[in-house]
Amino acid sequence: MSTARVITGIWRKHEETKENPKESSLKTRYYRKSRESLINDIKKVVQNGKFAGWALLNEDVARGEIMLEKGAYGMVITIYKITPMQAAIDVYCSKEGMLGDFGNSYRYILEFFNALRTEAEPES
Repeated sequence: MSTARVITGIWRKHEETKENPKESSLKTRYYRKSRESLINDIKKVVQNGKFAGWALLNEDVARGEIMLEKGAYGMVITIYKITPMQAAIDVYCSKEGMLGDFGNSYRYILEFFNALRTEAEPES
């Protein structure tokens, strides 16, 4: 993690993936799987401990959202249905409290995608 990200993290408490980010590692991920299949893969990754320390807080299948928590950190994973056999994932991670996250939200998003890679491989 870069020093600039840590310094910015003193006052910044969140990070998110999106379609056109400044940093390519925070780009929306696309998968050749159905939305329901990806939701099951994400739950499996969390419940089997591949994404260590995170707990499933809430799941809203109708909206395609899964909420996770780890201490003062919260993560909302949104799964979008593109076609019946293609879906996209965006992640929003934030920290509660006075100080920023010192770049941890960024690190947690990357850790999530690395853990999910064991169950589902994104399109390139």
